[in-house]
Amino acid sequence: MVIELLPIEMGVPVWFSESLAKLPSEMKTIRPTFLLAPPRVWERIFASINAEVKKKSGLARKVFLGAVGIGSEVARLNEEGKPVPKWMQNMLKLAERLVFSKIRARLGGRLRIAASGAAPLGKELGRFYAAIGMPLIEGYGLTEGGVLTLNPLDRPKSGSIGVALPGVELRLAEDGELLAKSATLFAGYYKDPASTAAVLRDGWLCTGDIAEVDSGGYVYITGRKKELIVSSNGKKIYPARIEGLFKAEPIVNQVVLIGDRLPFVTALMTINVANAETLKGMEPFKGREPGEVAVAPPVVTEIQKAVARVNKQLAPFEQIRKFRILERDFSIETGELTPTMKVRRNRVLENNRELVSELYMGKEESQ
Repeated sequence: MVIELLPIEMGVPVWFSESLAKLPSEMKTIRPTFLLAPPRVWERIFASINAEVKKKSGLARKVFLGAVGIGSEVARLNEEGKPVPKWMQNMLKLAERLVFSKIRARLGGRLRIAASGAAPLGKELGRFYAAIGMPLIEGYGLTEGGVLTLNPLDRPKSGSIGVALPGVELRLAEDGELLAKSATLFAGYYKDPASTAAVLRDGWLCTGDIAEVDSGGYVYITGRKKELIVSSNGKKIYPARIEGLFKAEPIVNQVVLIGDRLPFVTALMTINVANAETLKGMEPFKGREPGEVAVAPPVVTEIQKAVARVNKQLAPFEQIRKFRILERDFSIETGELTPTMKVRRNRVLENNRELVSELYMGKEESQ
């Protein structure tokens, strides 16, 4: 609401995108200077860029990957407050001219602030946008507490929701839950003292988010307390962190982890059809229905590779043992997505109850 009303009060035009499909053309027409979008939008933009790069020549792909590599390293040094070597600065200028300026031009070419909100943004995804000279500014807030944190515009950190705003106190409970106190906290839920007491304790708001705080005061959301997976042998797994690792995989659209009170972790996945059709061997499946594309051998193979890459970054008890590729994406109409594109985990599991049962049929594997 603040993002909508404050610019209007200042006489700044505010535009709302009609749909994800129309966003690219809208960006070129409006040429915004400030863009706020949920992670899902930034993921789709990232995926479309990768899909187009795959269509380029081998030399063009090498130039792109080299540019992103240099940009990522510069972004890392900037985040850590370390000097950037002169040779790297020169390489960055070349990458800017050959690659990054062209990517930003597709987003209107005038963006001064690109912001992500409504859900945590994957660190690797954040690092990509920082690399191309368009760092995503993340913040954090709740209806019950207002805006609580924001990344400094001059020194944002990828994957972080920023630092506490003036007048806001933050601390972590013993179980890692983020607690907040400020003058903007709500007084309570209307005629619901029991629910109020559950989240407002001794003046501290229990946010329900599990977080970490680094030495500089930057906060990182690692998962939702109520979505914590506890395996049958007592191991604690935060699905949001693992699901976030898949955001760097262009073939993957959505991932929902499963494993609470079960012997191993599994997943339901949806694919990015446009990116899937660019895979080698997909020529016979182009233009087919999404369900047919999802089961195409090249897609299954690519998903297996994506799972293997993510599993290498996980502890053994966190690794995905089995998965199923769904024949359609999650949607608002089916109740699987909120209007802000957040996944409703319970609804996804309910709608795919039979598939989940198949994943654990026999429960023959153990952690």
